[in-house]
Amino acid sequence: MATLLFDDGREATAAEIEAIARAHRIVVEHHPVPTALAETLTRPLLDDTAAAAVLDALPPRPEFPSRDLIVLHPERPDNEQLATKFENWHRHAGDEIRHILDGAGIFGVIVDGQRADLHVGPGDFIVVPAGLEHNFRLTAARRIKAVRYLSDAEGWSAEFTGRAA
Repeated sequence: MATLLFDDGREATAAEIEAIARAHRIVVEHHPVPTALAETLTRPLLDDTAAAAVLDALPPRPEFPSRDLIVLHPERPDNEQLATKFENWHRHAGDEIRHILDGAGIFGVIVDGQRADLHVGPGDFIVVPAGLEHNFRLTAARRIKAVRYLSDAEGWSAEFTGRAA
């Protein structure tokens, strides 16, 4: 389950997470990863056939007509380049939607003028709404597999805000 840590190190309670999520239109849910995907998700990298099988095993979401699978792993030659791309604070014109299937990451968000880190792992489903300043970082394991749901292609250009990382 996702946890929210404030910049001062304090962990948000479940009630605080719910209140912050509601106030800022952030969606934080837990949707267990299908057990049928367990073997496939243990592989460090996935070819197109395996990625398609993963997507086929998950129900489509009609409100998001397009989706793809993001796989970051230390065995991927461009892993660090991709992983660090969105560590800088930015926002999007469209919602950022992720369902974490394997590994872990941290969505940094600015809520009520305060920085907070939303730690996500397998089964966590998150929607960072359009316009909310955020960043994304991998954990020390440097790996994650996540479905990215897209409402439109234009929402994926990042507007970097210049806030220090």
